[in-house]
Amino acid sequence: MLHILQFRRVVRSVKRVANTRYPKFIFGLQLNQGELPVFIYHEVDRESFAADLMFLRDNDYQTLSTSEFVEYGYSYSNRRAVLLTFDDARRNFWDVTFPLLREFNARATVFAPTYWIGGGKHRSQEETVPQTTELFMTWEQLRACANSGLVDVQSHAHRHALVYTSTRLVGFASPQSLARYHFYDWPMRRTGHGDVLGRPVLGTPIYEAIPLLSARSRVIEDDTAVRECLKVVAEKGGERFFTQKNWDGQLQRVHHNCLARSGQFKLMSENDFRVLVASEFLLSRQLFEEEMGWPPQYLAFPWMLGSMASIKLAADNGIKALFGVGLDFRRAQEVGGVVPAFGRFKGDWLRFLPGRGRFRITQVLPGKMKSFLRDQHLAH
Repeated sequence: MLHILQFRRVVRSVKRVANTRYPKFIFGLQLNQGELPVFIYHEVDRESFAADLMFLRDNDYQTLSTSEFVEYGYSYSNRRAVLLTFDDARRNFWDVTFPLLREFNARATVFAPTYWIGGGKHRSQEETVPQTTELFMTWEQLRACANSGLVDVQSHAHRHALVYTSTRLVGFASPQSLARYHFYDWPMRRTGHGDVLGRPVLGTPIYEAIPLLSARSRVIEDDTAVRECLKVVAEKGGERFFTQKNWDGQLQRVHHNCLARSGQFKLMSENDFRVLVASEFLLSRQLFEEEMGWPPQYLAFPWMLGSMASIKLAADNGIKALFGVGLDFRRAQEVGGVVPAFGRFKGDWLRFLPGRGRFRITQVLPGKMKSFLRDQHLAH
């Protein structure tokens, strides 16, 4: 089963790579006149990002604010300019990125998923407090960044969640998978305490999932099957259970037998699902207004541009422009009639821009291939 699941993940990733737009400048070509590339980062190391900023400075690239970029679209007179964006508001932005922005007097935009931001006054009573808020910035830090005049703080929706959309099992939470996959890779799970995000308990069954804001419905997992799998792991030594060669087969049998008896997978009601999706924008806006003093104007969708229903909800909540990723360029043109939308290139490509000291694709291609084979998503 493990090999089949890994193969499916590779196939899904290959499809994403095939549908991703790559900037022509990575092949040594020039930018179109007035073209404005947008770059997306998550975490950076000091040396690499300092080199990016030095490259921009030495080649006379201006770093724009979000509003400047949206005002000019993809064209900005004849000056060289870029928009630097950072998703997730991770603590790394405060520790590494922000000091470098001040050092180089460069501007950037950070998109914050409000559920994960620590130190705030507000927390919905319907939500379980996140396990890993220490990995993210606090509201106080976000305010300091915004007050600097160098950083735009905007919305990354609320939860940054995946939801189950299928009953197809993709695996179980094991010490190995917990160490390998980022906590965003673990879909939202329904427990007796409500919905839970982040890393699951050892033995938790994981099913196929897609981003909440791209989904049309949500499958609620069978509580009995989950409970019995967790029980087996706990009774057989916790982490020690996963040293057995057949641990995966044992959990599969327990899971299969539970579903044969109960089969309690449910589809969330249309109304409940609609409320859940709408809360992504409503809660984000409420927290921004309370903590930052203003509603967000721009939003980067987690994972990729969401469904048309999500896009319309974003517009209804005052969002003036949307940002996606490399596979969203074509779709961004299609949804532009509702609200302007833009794709973004990975920050890895920045030093391929025209200028002195630009990279060549042959320098990084081997490393890119290794990274692709290593970094497959778990459930989507």
